[in-house]
Order: sequence, then structure tokens, then C-alpha cells
Amino acid sequence: MKNIKVLGLAIAASIIAAPAFAGETYVRNESIKSWGNTHTNLRIDSDTHSTRNEAYGSFAYKEYTDGDVTQQGGYWGKPLTVSYDDYSEHTAGSLLVGKFTETIKTKVGGHINSYSEFKSNAHETSAGVR
Repeated sequence: MKNIKVLGLAIAASIIAAPAFAGETYVRNESIKSWGNTHTNLRIDSDTHSTRNEAYGSFAYKEYTDGDVTQQGGYWGKPLTVSYDDYSEHTAGSLLVGKFTETIKTKVGGHINSYSEFKSNAHETSAGVR
């Protein structure tokens, strides 16, 4: 009994799987569905440290006079007299020395989360005669 069932199945399978004969019609019908998704979690952690140092110096110096020197005499045998009563001499100077320091710290942190999803449907039908 088992052998008869196996033989029957073999005959049925050979009829279904038989190659096409000339003039035979066929129909092909195919559907494809696909889908998927992507999750992304990007973590950002950035530290920036910047330091600027400057040193500077400036110096100024000046001499100037005030008033006048007067002279009397000194002609025809008379002695020369010089008067400094209204005369003065000045000296001035200044010095500037300094330092500048600046430190900047920047911290950026966070997460970028993204989710993308795709779906696709395709259908193909063809028919013909072989």
C-alpha cells in the first residue's frame, strides 16, 4: 500500500514539474512585501579649553623747558650777566606694564536620536504562450 502511494505522488509531481510544451500558456503572478526600520542614538560630548596670555609694556619720556634766559651787558667791556629766574627744565616719564590672561571653556553635550522606517510593496504579473 505504501508503494502505491509513493508511486501516485511521483506521477503527480512529474506532471506538475514537467517542462512546458510548445503552445502551452502560462501565468506568473508574484507579490513582494518588505519593511524595516533603523534606530540611531548618537551621543555628543565635546570639551574645548582655550587660554590666551598677553604681556605688554609702554614707556614715555619727555624733557621740556619753561621760561627764558636773559642776558644783560657783555658789550663795550661790560661783564655779561645771565638771569635764570624765569627758566625751569622739566623731565617727565611714565611706564605702563601689564598682563592679560583669558581662559575660555566650552562644553557641548547631548544626544541625537533618529528613527527611519521603510515599506515596499511590489506586484508583478506576466502571461504568455511558450
